[in-house]
Amino acid sequence: MADKTRGLLKGPKFNGRHTTLIAAAIPVVERLRDDPRVTKIVIGVITSRRGKTTAIKAQPIDAGLRITVAAPRNVQELYAYTHDPEGVKAIISAEE
Repeated sequence: MADKTRGLLKGPKFNGRHTTLIAAAIPVVERLRDDPRVTKIVIGVITSRRGKTTAIKAQPIDAGLRITVAAPRNVQELYAYTHDPEGVKAIISAEE
């Protein structure tokens, strides 16, 4: 169900209790981690869903972006704290 890459979630940008990522979220988190405009990444809970598509949706919020990663059997929300949400959104959109 979930996939965890060793060493991916280390560093000052990460904190919180959730440390498991779905496979579809790993490339997104790697791009966020390497982007200097992102100051913090919060990993949300994984919920089950029905469906067969993979999609990434980024919505601006006050602190940056709320990113929803939907995989065939689950969904995970990520929060990226940034002062340039549109620039970071473009980086994530290039992933798709």
